[in-house]
Amino acid sequence: MKYLSLQMLIMLSLASGFLLLGGCAPKTRVVAFTPHSEEISTAEDADKKLENMPLETLISKGISYLEQDNFSLAQLHLLKALTLDPNNVEIYEHLGELFLKMEELDKAQIAFAAVLESNPDDLQALIGMGKINRLKGDCIEAVKSLVQAQEGAPENPEVLTELAICYDTLDRGAPVEKLYLRVTELLPGSPSSFNNLGFHYLIQGDYAQAIAALLTAKKLKPEDRLIKNNLAAAYILSGEESRGLALFENSIGRAGAFNNVGYVYMIQNKWQKAEAAFVKALEFSPRYYVKAAKNLDYLRTLLANQNLGQDDSLVTKRVQ
Repeated sequence: MKYLSLQMLIMLSLASGFLLLGGCAPKTRVVAFTPHSEEISTAEDADKKLENMPLETLISKGISYLEQDNFSLAQLHLLKALTLDPNNVEIYEHLGELFLKMEELDKAQIAFAAVLESNPDDLQALIGMGKINRLKGDCIEAVKSLVQAQEGAPENPEVLTELAICYDTLDRGAPVEKLYLRVTELLPGSPSSFNNLGFHYLIQGDYAQAIAALLTAKKLKPEDRLIKNNLAAAYILSGEESRGLALFENSIGRAGAFNNVGYVYMIQNKWQKAEAAFVKALEFSPRYYVKAAKNLDYLRTLLANQNLGQDDSLVTKRVQ
């Protein structure tokens, strides 16, 4: 398997200071970093504990730790398993999932590429490649993998969701809504599916539909911060400032709430309301709420430099 190369050896070496691979891989010592002596000792101790563990047990434990989001132990077991069976496609697939969760996108890409070299139609690897390219900002490339995945699994909610997000980014129009709606039909108890649908409507400016979808998401997961913030933004954009402010305040506190309200008004180019909201945010938290100060400074600079006055026509950039 050609992907068991120098890059993969470096990836494997994360389990310890160095790694010596046998089998079909070249016997090359690769130093990924220079650990402290105590780190080397810890890695060697852990490696000794796994030394006599059967391959199946290593994989099983690695998967179990991955499901628990215990990334360090998942990585340790899966990488050790790979030294015993360097061509095992299942291990590469789980490593891809692991590194994707860890947001180590380049490493995840190498692992999934190894899977696809053996099985070009592997569903999870295609989804993984789609996610990686989307997260890297290349939705055109992501769609290629996801369309291939959809050919083999036309009703897979994860595939449909990833496609919808990419199409939204690429502004593909009508097919996007159908994809999001289909996911809510396939997963009626999933708060994220309704959150995604609501956010899509928010982007499209259909605030009534956005509120309806986000209320369903909130009902399914009442304390989810992301859902509450999206719903708050939808309320404000639809003209219901008090409801939006209350939700933001419940989610991120009063200073954060007014900062977000100001940000929403900036998107709408409502300069006076945005400025008033940022000032409120600073009144509630003058010391630590840096974002509000930056947003306010940016807004006032915009108004001064371009002599906008009460003109609400400028489309401003977003300030994070």
